[in-house]
Amino acid sequence: MSRMTSYIRRQIAGPMIFFTLTLTGVMLVGQSLRTVDLIVNKGLSLQTLLELTALLIPGALSMILPLSLFCAVMFAFYRLWQDSELIVMAASGISVWRLIRPAVELALVVTAISLALNVYVTPLGLRSFRNEITEIRGDLAAVFLQDGEFTEPVNGLTVYVRERLSTGELRGILVYDARRPDMAVTMMAERGTLLPEGEGTKVLLMNGNRQESELFTGKGSYLSFERYVLDLGSFGGANDVRWLKPGERFLTELLPPYTTPADQENAAKLLTEAHKRLSSPLYALPLALIAACGLLSGEYSRRGKYLRSAIAAVLALALRVSELGVSGLVTSMPALAPLLYFVPLSATFIALWVLRPPRRSVPAEAPPGLNVEAV
Repeated sequence: MSRMTSYIRRQIAGPMIFFTLTLTGVMLVGQSLRTVDLIVNKGLSLQTLLELTALLIPGALSMILPLSLFCAVMFAFYRLWQDSELIVMAASGISVWRLIRPAVELALVVTAISLALNVYVTPLGLRSFRNEITEIRGDLAAVFLQDGEFTEPVNGLTVYVRERLSTGELRGILVYDARRPDMAVTMMAERGTLLPEGEGTKVLLMNGNRQESELFTGKGSYLSFERYVLDLGSFGGANDVRWLKPGERFLTELLPPYTTPADQENAAKLLTEAHKRLSSPLYALPLALIAACGLLSGEYSRRGKYLRSAIAAVLALALRVSELGVSGLVTSMPALAPLLYFVPLSATFIALWVLRPPRRSVPAEAPPGLNVEAV
């Protein structure tokens, strides 16, 4: 029996690794498209993009592992049935519970891994990702001084650069500064360069002019210069404190008490996220059992197996979609938080009930008219 269990476990583990790698790759490609413009347009290195993508892997795995397990269980039992191995096992007296034992063991492993990812690894990776993106987008040289683009690095300040050379030199610079409510300043320069020293961002403008216009009086001034240092300030403000989104927080940070006004305003979202972190790993077991129901329940007929497999796939998809619906419902009504745990647990018990061996009825007495006397 142990050899048979190990054999089925290997049949499930191999496809599970394949599906996990494939689905993770697809999801990471979709996620990386959001930041690929930082390479194409902002001049960042490929290594930086790979590092950013790696920070998203834990979050992707927590969603992909239960689905990979479902696909692997379905694939493994389908191959065993296609090779008539399931029929031989059933004929030799091996029970359904013995057959699904490897799938249940792997489901428990996936549950433990998903819980560890949700509680610590995923928020740590997502927080680091957001911090890196914020820092990159705050880098003036990499973000907004691009060829032929009007950009607004800070509110009220518009910058245009006709050409940016590989050496970092800027050509054809136009700056419109309306940060003061009573004055507008327009500056044009033939060329310039960034000055990384000091706080904020400074640009050295060369061979240009500066025009000031008072908005209320209409008075203006004109100044020509050979060298002029323009202080653009810190992108986004030096004292800005970024509010951590629910996905970036550790479990203890999602629970009350909420001290800041922003946390109190989003208390329902934070509490719902905490329950999702704890309840989403519970979906691994019902998904594995639903996959087993498609091929181990009922009779071993070809038509019945195909139909039950299709029904199992639809039910698995509906189960995952229901998590999103229940999460939205709990966000609007926090008192319904137990539903997040009830859905996967009830699906587990229903799948176990479907997998139960059918009872064989034995007649209590002989039918009328049948002679049971020994001849």
